[in-house]
Amino acid sequence: MSNEIDDYDYQRYAILFVDDEANTRKYFKRLFGEKFRILEAEDGVQALTVFRQHANEIGIIVTDQRMPNETGVGFLSKIADDYPDIIKILSTAYSDIDAAIGSVNQGGIFRYMTKPWDIPQLEVTLRRAMEFFTVKRERDALLGAKMQAMGNVLLSSRLAAFALAPVCAGIDCKRAAEAVASFVQTGLAGRRTGSEGDSALRSPDWARLHLRQVALATGIETRLPMALKVEGLEARTAALTEQLAAAGALGIAATPSDLATRLASSSDPTPALLDALLGRSDDPAHTQAAVNVLSAFMAIYDASGVVRRIRGEGLTLDVSVSTATPKPSNPGGEAAKWLIDDDLLISAALGLL
Repeated sequence: MSNEIDDYDYQRYAILFVDDEANTRKYFKRLFGEKFRILEAEDGVQALTVFRQHANEIGIIVTDQRMPNETGVGFLSKIADDYPDIIKILSTAYSDIDAAIGSVNQGGIFRYMTKPWDIPQLEVTLRRAMEFFTVKRERDALLGAKMQAMGNVLLSSRLAAFALAPVCAGIDCKRAAEAVASFVQTGLAGRRTGSEGDSALRSPDWARLHLRQVALATGIETRLPMALKVEGLEARTAALTEQLAAAGALGIAATPSDLATRLASSSDPTPALLDALLGRSDDPAHTQAAVNVLSAFMAIYDASGVVRRIRGEGLTLDVSVSTATPKPSNPGGEAAKWLIDDDLLISAALGLL
C-alpha cells in the first residue's frame, strides 16, 4: 500500500457489520478492526436498532443475506430511501440470483459478495467504498456551503434593496441601512425565543421573491414619506408604538426615562413581520404591517435614534438617541456596506447559525 492510502482516515465513519454467526463477526473484526471502526449486529432487526443509534456515523454496511428474524435485503430495503448515500455490501454463502436482484432493486447495494471471502479483495473493496463515501460527503458539504453563500448574497441584496428604496425614490432618509438591520435583528431575536425553524428560508423561490421585493420596495417608497413627516424622535417613537400595536403587539405601552423610551408588549409580532419581509409569508396584512413598521424604524434612525431589543418574554424595545458621532449620510454607501459586512446577519436570518 502507498503511504497516501495508509494515511487515509478510514475510521472517520464506521462500518456496520451484520451476521448471525458470532465467529464470523469476531473474524471480520479481527481482520479489519485496526483499519476501520466497526459496529456489529447479529440480525436485521438488531441492525436496524444499531443503525438508528449511529446513522450519522456509519458510512458502510456489510450484511449477510440469510439470517433469522430479518434478511439482509429486508434490512437494507428499510433504510435505502432515507439513506441512499451509505455504501451497502451484501455478503452471502449462497449464490442466489434472486437475492442479488432483490438486493439491487430493494436495498440499492454497492457490491454483492459470496462466502468464503477473498480477503485482499474484500479489504480493497472496503477501502474504496469508504473513500467514495467520504469524498461524496465532502462534496455534498462543499456544495451546501456554496449554495448557502449564494443564498446569503441573494438575500442580502434583497434586504439592501429596502435600504436603497429611499435613494431610488428621492426620499431624504438618513441611516436607512442601519434601520433595516435593526428591524431584521429585532424579528430574528423573537424567532429564536420560541418559534419553529427557518427551513423554508433555506431554499426559497427566488422568482416569486423578486416580484414580492418589487412590491415591498414600492410599498416602502409610499409609506416612508408619511413616517418622515412626523417631527422629532419622541413623536416617531410614538408612531412606532402605534404601528407595532396595529401589527399585533398586544397592550404595548411606552415608558419614557432619562436614557430611553421603553416599548413593552406581552406579544411579539416581529417574527411574522420579518417573515413577510423575507418572503416566507404572503399574508397581505403581515406584508402591509411589515412595510409600516420598517418605515417607522427608518424614521427613528433618520432622527438619530437607535432601537435595541431587550431579552425576555414578549417584545421589549428601548428607543434612545444614538451616541455615535454623526457622519455625512451616504445611503448608497450604507447599502453597499450591508452587502459586504452583514453576511452573519443574513445567515442568522436564514436560520443557518
